[in-house]
Amino acid sequence: MIQLEIAKPKMPEYGQSPAKPGLYLGLVHGRDDPNQTMDGWGFHGPAIGPLEWCHTTYSNEIKLEFECKGDEKTYFEDDCVQTVIGFLDDMVVFDGKYYGDWTVYYVNPEDCLPPADTFRLNQRSRRKIAHEARPK
Repeated sequence: MIQLEIAKPKMPEYGQSPAKPGLYLGLVHGRDDPNQTMDGWGFHGPAIGPLEWCHTTYSNEIKLEFECKGDEKTYFEDDCVQTVIGFLDDMVVFDGKYYGDWTVYYVNPEDCLPPADTFRLNQRSRRKIAHEARPK
C-alpha cells in the first residue's frame, strides 16, 4: 500500500499579507542559535493565525487559540486548537528558531493576499509590518 504524505501548508511570514483576516502573532528578530552574536536585526519569522486570542504569562509562555480548527496544522504537528509556545531565556522558541521580539496585530480583510496583479507594471507592496511607520 502506498502512503501519501500531505504537504504542510506554507506558514505566512511576518510582514507579508496572509490569506485570511484576523488576529496574528508575528515573530521577529530571529536567529538559528540562541547564543548567536547578532550584527543585525535577524530574520522575520512566521505570522501565526488567525487567532481567537493570544496570552503571554510572565515571559514564560505564549498561549494561543486558533479561530478555526485546522489552521493550527500550518504551524504545529499536534491537532489542537489551543497551544502553547515556550521561551528560552528572553526569546520565543518556535520551530527550532529563536525570536527576540513578537507582536500581536490585526489583519483586515482588505489587507489579505489580493489576487495576483496581471495588469500592473509595478506590483503593489504586500509588506505589512506593525512596528514600522506607514508610508504617507
